[in-house]
Amino acid sequence: MSFKIYTSSESIKDESWQKLSVNHPFISVDFLKLYEKKHQKGIQHAYLHWDSHNTQGIAYANILYVGGRQIHGYRKKNKIKKSISSIIVGYFNLKIAALGNNFLTNISSANFSKVNNPTTLIEGVITSFSKKYKVSKFIFPDHFFKAVQIDDPLTVFPKLIKLEIDEDMSLDLNSEWKSFEDYTAALSKKYRKRVKAVWSKSANIKIKELNQKDLEEHQEKMQVLFDNVRSTSAFSSALFNVSSYIDLKEMSIPKCKVYGYFLEDKLLAFSSELTNQKTLYSYFIGVNYEYNRSHSLYERILYQTIENAIKEGKKHITFGRTAAEFKSNVGALPTQSYIYIYLKNPLLRWLLFPFLSMMKPKKWIQRRPFK
Repeated sequence: MSFKIYTSSESIKDESWQKLSVNHPFISVDFLKLYEKKHQKGIQHAYLHWDSHNTQGIAYANILYVGGRQIHGYRKKNKIKKSISSIIVGYFNLKIAALGNNFLTNISSANFSKVNNPTTLIEGVITSFSKKYKVSKFIFPDHFFKAVQIDDPLTVFPKLIKLEIDEDMSLDLNSEWKSFEDYTAALSKKYRKRVKAVWSKSANIKIKELNQKDLEEHQEKMQVLFDNVRSTSAFSSALFNVSSYIDLKEMSIPKCKVYGYFLEDKLLAFSSELTNQKTLYSYFIGVNYEYNRSHSLYERILYQTIENAIKEGKKHITFGRTAAEFKSNVGALPTQSYIYIYLKNPLLRWLLFPFLSMMKPKKWIQRRPFK
């Protein structure tokens, strides 16, 4: 069994990576190198290639640092009771290997052919990253294990710590919806009135698809708007650089669109979308919260995303993990999600387990907007 880790996209010369990513554009070299190019501070980019007995696999990973500030922020925002373990952990600066894309957490960043010995594979991944990056802490998203055809990770590797995280919210589009009006007609009276109210509040907002020149002109303002949203997140690591959109717009698969929301000439918000085949992925947004309530900016973004997807003939919208209850107002439904943490040090595992066991998503009410 052979594991090879590339530290940059430019160093990948193996043709098998290209072959394994043909139908998986989110792990193509061209796509991933955009993130590598724009994100160098506080993050390392790693590309794993696995070859064993005529079967192969590839995976993208990020090496991140998680410190007390993020841990305390998560505890406070999720109202987790302060404990001795959380206080102690708050003083750590943890170097972590995350087997996925920190900037696209709900899409798989791995593709493996049939795995005959999954335990050996996971051990090989851990050993390879430990040697290469001197890292002893790992995060495996559930979609990584799906990529390696492991149904129950704890059975394969019992030392993992399983954590439930925020649900991934999505909406299946009815094939009979040919316009946004068809979508609103499917809503109950209460939610049709809600759409009408949002349109009324945002009537003065001009929505424009941003081209390359627009993105360059507004990128500083967009970064501020994105940082506004990021600051409300219960947990965050490496900062997304919005100038990435300039490069993403040049790609054909996945296709990226960015929309600006203007009041006269003032940019108040932006939204972005990635599309591949019949799925539209609602990507990062930015909002000026001083105008959010008065102009229903966030809710208008959600409805506009639905309208865009219907116009483009998509069948599915993935809205992501944040603001689950709010997104359920437009019909989005949750998919339960998990991450699996591995800590090589048994003492640290014992210390962290009480804190980690309390990390659960906030409870929320699922709205049912359709008739």
